[in-house]
Amino acid sequence: MSPPLVVVVTPVYNGAEFIAETMESVQAQTWPNLIHLVLDNNSSDGTGEIVERYRNGKVPLQVFRNETTLPILENWNTAYGMVPAEAAYVRILCADDTITPDSIEEMVKLGEAHPEVGVIGCLHWCDGGVGDFLWPAGQEVFDGEDAIRRTILREGVLMPVQMMMRKSVSDRRKPLFQAMPGLSHDLVAMMDLLTHSKFGFVHKELGFTRVHDGTMSAQNADPKTGAWTCDGLFILRTFGEKVFGPAYREHLLRFRRYYVRRILAWRRGNPDLPYLPRHYQAIRDAGWRWGPGLIADAMIDGALNRIGVRRSWTGFPGWQ
Repeated sequence: MSPPLVVVVTPVYNGAEFIAETMESVQAQTWPNLIHLVLDNNSSDGTGEIVERYRNGKVPLQVFRNETTLPILENWNTAYGMVPAEAAYVRILCADDTITPDSIEEMVKLGEAHPEVGVIGCLHWCDGGVGDFLWPAGQEVFDGEDAIRRTILREGVLMPVQMMMRKSVSDRRKPLFQAMPGLSHDLVAMMDLLTHSKFGFVHKELGFTRVHDGTMSAQNADPKTGAWTCDGLFILRTFGEKVFGPAYREHLLRFRRYYVRRILAWRRGNPDLPYLPRHYQAIRDAGWRWGPGLIADAMIDGALNRIGVRRSWTGFPGWQ
């Protein structure tokens, strides 16, 4: 029997600065049954010419180009929709990131050993070093809902940009990447897949995630604006009841009080900051009314946190 087919999918728009490194890292893979699928989102900077240099490489290349530039979610979903039906695994690889030569092989090895695993992550270099993703070193398979719970509580870190999906699992979510108020479309997609599969983690450095000013996160998720805090509330509301059960309301209340204090801190110097309406809307979407009662409750909670009577929220996003 031939080894399972893996498709590496790279959606790219004006990625000429880094795309060659990405392409070379895929061509260097040790896994024998591999296709690299590239969707050029109507680039104007020479990206297409660079990609074409790899047309006759070791790893077969499938290249497509949009006639017009699509919004990012539509482009990513279009790229995923081009994956051949016979593929067993899909690996999204951003056009400014790379993977180690054994990356696909190591991840498939885990997936084949554990058919119940639908999403596979790994250690990888990001922002100056190999991060601590908090998954226990002696364990490589986690119940899907437990992986979501750990992520929400910041006891584990899911990084979708360096993950592989079992296609039979990812095909169940249509479209794979769906609109939401914030920026964590890929994280929410992976969490949704984990509601009906398990999570596998390779405790080995298998990739490099580039951090630079041109990334979507850098352009849209300045920590000062609290973008990930907004996402954290959405994620907690979407998955919290399923993964926490009766404790969900307690976690939601702790997050609300933390969130309100953050909003107050952001607006203290300037109540007209342009990103504040997004946070007020997130509060309203959760069914809460912004006003003196909500503020007083959050401030009293803050005081009780400081004297050790209560614990403040320390989960996702955690690093803001």
